[in-house]
Amino acid sequence: MYERVVKKVIVDAGHGGEDPGALGNGLKEKDLNLQAAQYMYKRLRELGIPVEITRDSDISLPKNARINKVLSLYGKDPNVILVSNHINAGGGEGAEIVYGLRNNSKLASMALDNIGNAGQIKRKIYQRRLPENPNKDYYYIIRETDPLESILVEYGFIDNSRDASKLRNNLNNYVEGVVKAIADYSNIPYSPPNTIIDTIPDNTYIVQRGDNLYSIANRFNTTVSELKRLNNLTSDTLSIGQLLIVREDNDEIEEPIETPTDTSIYTVQRGDSLYSIANRYNISVDQLKGLNNLTSDSILVGQQLIVPTEEIEDTNYDIYEVVKGDSLWLIAKKFNTTVNELIDINNLDTINLQIGDKLKVPSTSNLDNTYIVQRGDTLWSIAKDNNISVDQLKEANGLTNNLISIGEELIIPN
Repeated sequence: MYERVVKKVIVDAGHGGEDPGALGNGLKEKDLNLQAAQYMYKRLRELGIPVEITRDSDISLPKNARINKVLSLYGKDPNVILVSNHINAGGGEGAEIVYGLRNNSKLASMALDNIGNAGQIKRKIYQRRLPENPNKDYYYIIRETDPLESILVEYGFIDNSRDASKLRNNLNNYVEGVVKAIADYSNIPYSPPNTIIDTIPDNTYIVQRGDNLYSIANRFNTTVSELKRLNNLTSDTLSIGQLLIVREDNDEIEEPIETPTDTSIYTVQRGDSLYSIANRYNISVDQLKGLNNLTSDSILVGQQLIVPTEEIEDTNYDIYEVVKGDSLWLIAKKFNTTVNELIDINNLDTINLQIGDKLKVPSTSNLDNTYIVQRGDTLWSIAKDNNISVDQLKEANGLTNNLISIGEELIIPN
């Protein structure tokens, strides 16, 4: 079996959304950072290097959310390289790279040399310490991502006219220098753009974080048994970066599940589930898990998830918050539905509820009316007043006789 485990890379586009970063010469840092990150992500994928990206569109990504995103992708793994792409300001000229106190200078030095070879002025590589604690890195993207090998690349000065011109015309060339440095540093065969050597066959797949044999088999329309046969596997254990044969040479590979590109951040609330959040944003649970590199359906209150920018309002359902004394049966009766329907639309795996849980229920605009029984009421009088039959009234309320009590709430079917 052919197996290769390689370093993994996280590409970060600094700033974004409401945070434009530095401004100058008609340019916005956030736009150049995104251009650099998207190009780097594409090229690393072409070279067969496992890679993830923190943002691939113009979204706001606050500090904590950015760190959480980074650490959620491959975990706290010292074999992960984090490249945070930035543009400098302050009147200087040229490129510089900051590397972590915990790391050596080799990768930063290789990257800056390559940027210089692409025509940009080389300023320096350096480490910067937090003034109030010299044992910590100054930049949070480096400081808070320990033990990853983190570098912050500044490709030029946005407020310098010469650099601004270079950034407009040559940014991708500078980024390519960083790409080559990553490949060489990781002992991965490198080839320039448009001349990619087919070192990884078309019928193979590189294992990503969260993958298992079952998910890969589903993705490529095959079976676990077939994957194990093709790769001579004796167990179900996989390694991130492992190269798997997923089909015979004469078979076609199905495309992976597509995920939205315009995204924002959603904070998990009490009662949320992946199913309810996916429904809210009109995507599948698999797409939501793919966006966030989730390996299970478990989420925590306060957890931040990447979701499509536009929330889709589902007019067929309202959100109901569970109160003391509620049960699925009582809620189903209140909203004129069934327990099974509540379980299905909320993707519940248990009938036990907790106070504060949020459930999708049929929209009140689609509900039948209710009536509180008054003194002197009978089923016949209530049915007559609402232009329905006694049998319809009894069926809607699950009644087996004609007895009703003052204060009882009855459903009046439309």
